[in-house]
Formats: sequence, C-alpha cells, structure tokens
Amino acid sequence: MKSMTKWILVAVLALIALSAGATFLFFPGGTARQATGNADAKMAPDFTLPLARGEGTLSLSEYKGNVVLVNFWATWCPPCREEIPAFIKVRDALHAQGFEILGISVDEGGPSVVLPFAQEYGITYPLAMGNQAVAQDYGGIRGIPTSFLVDRQGRIVDKYVGPIDAQTLEEAVKALL
Repeated sequence: MKSMTKWILVAVLALIALSAGATFLFFPGGTARQATGNADAKMAPDFTLPLARGEGTLSLSEYKGNVVLVNFWATWCPPCREEIPAFIKVRDALHAQGFEILGISVDEGGPSVVLPFAQEYGITYPLAMGNQAVAQDYGGIRGIPTSFLVDRQGRIVDKYVGPIDAQTLEEAVKALL
C-alpha cells in the first residue's frame, strides 16, 4: 500500500512539474512580440461575443477609431494573471485618449468562473466569452495569453504571445494614439 501511495505522489508531482514547464514551453524568455508594420498589417477580424457580465454582446467594430488590445486569456493561466495589473494601469491611464482592452476569455467554465475572478482582480475593461471561431479568425490561438494590438484604422500592428508588461504596452499604445 505504501508503494502505491509513493507512485501516486510521484505521478502528481510529475504532472505539476509538466504543467509549470508548459508555461515556459509556450513563452520561453517572456513575451514574443511580432510587429507587423503598418504596410503589412491586416485588418483585425470583427467579432460579436457574449459579454461575461451577461448584459449583451461585445463587438470589435464598436471600438472603431480607437486603439484596441484584443487579449485572449483564461482565469487559470498564471501568465494571464501576471499581466492583468499592467493592463488595468495602462488602460486606465490612456482610456480617455482612445485606448481600450477587450478581454476574450477562453475559460470553459463560462461567466460563473470569469465574473468572480474579474471582481477579485479589479478588471476595469470589457470581458467577453470567446469561442473556437474567433480564435480561428485570429490565426488560431496556440497559447495564452495572446494579444493583438489594433490601430485606429482597425489593422493588427502587433501580436504578443506571453504576458505584456506595463512599459511595453504603454509605449506601443502611445505610438498609435
């Protein structure tokens, strides 16, 4: 019996180690930024998704003329949690100048998971519940967080894979405002 308990413990520890290591496999060395340059920028796919708070839908087209960060994330994702304070700080500082963040949750638990998390973390930007179609429209999301910076003309000018720090985000957004 002790031998079985030992193997179960080893298996659990191995799974924990693999889970922690998966973050580094997706995000070696931090954020991977892929600047497209305006000449090569493609138009950001529009979407209409249910708001996490349940009061209707969220569409990218509602923010035409603004600089928008479209962020694919989940409550269970440690790098996603890491970037939220930076997002709140930059969004609150630059919102009046025409900057918005649209959080697209890929949580399977839906609003019942996202809403308490958003309240706990003090998220001030709109959150929607994502689906496979919108992930595919954005080229297939292979790891989270993945974010797309959209300029005032609706073009994707940057793609970030991994968490974004406040300084990086603020500099990129200010260049577009």
